[in-house]
Amino acid sequence: MKRCLVLVACMGGLLAIPATAHASWVSNHCSADHNPDSTFKREDARAYADIADGEGYEYGGGCWNNNNQDDTPGQPNSGGEGPDCSGLVFKSWELREVKGADGGTWWSKLENVHGPYASGDFHSPEVGEPFHRLDNKKRSTTLYMDAFARDGHVGLLETNYGPNAGSDYINEARCDACGTDVFVETYRVNDSYEAVRREGWVPDCYPRCLWRPGGSVVVLVP
Repeated sequence: MKRCLVLVACMGGLLAIPATAHASWVSNHCSADHNPDSTFKREDARAYADIADGEGYEYGGGCWNNNNQDDTPGQPNSGGEGPDCSGLVFKSWELREVKGADGGTWWSKLENVHGPYASGDFHSPEVGEPFHRLDNKKRSTTLYMDAFARDGHVGLLETNYGPNAGSDYINEARCDACGTDVFVETYRVNDSYEAVRREGWVPDCYPRCLWRPGGSVVVLVP
């Protein structure tokens, strides 16, 4: 896991990039490729985010090629490679491009889509959004692929456990110099962050789960 000492906040919003800037990496490498999806698993979301690790960071961006390097280093806000923080959450959670819409969409890594949500939307969800704020940030409450969000940044919990009581492994698009990766962060004990959960997760064992009365699940192991 790479660590970065440069702290640049991801504003997590949409950015109006001049047309001339788009005649660069994005226009040369990105194309539309997406499909409707109605089954959302945490393990799939983590796999999607994990593969993005090592890629670049682009404010307002949403396209990368999974070659484990930043193909446009030192070129912030120029139509370069990589997601920003809210764009990574949007695509990992398979949210739809229509704000507040239920259901989901699988997005190719090479589709340059950011989604309609900024980090502040994750921090303070409106009624009817496809995600909601959790009551607290206790480890007994949060699960991997929940998000920690403030107005200015959002990242995904990589695991249910952290290196210590106050820290977690966070999968995030962090900054232009840092790129996208898993970092050790103290968002759990930072009062500016809220815990947020996507609606509609299904168990990772689906469709090979056995349901018992009362809602308990028995996992079938091949």
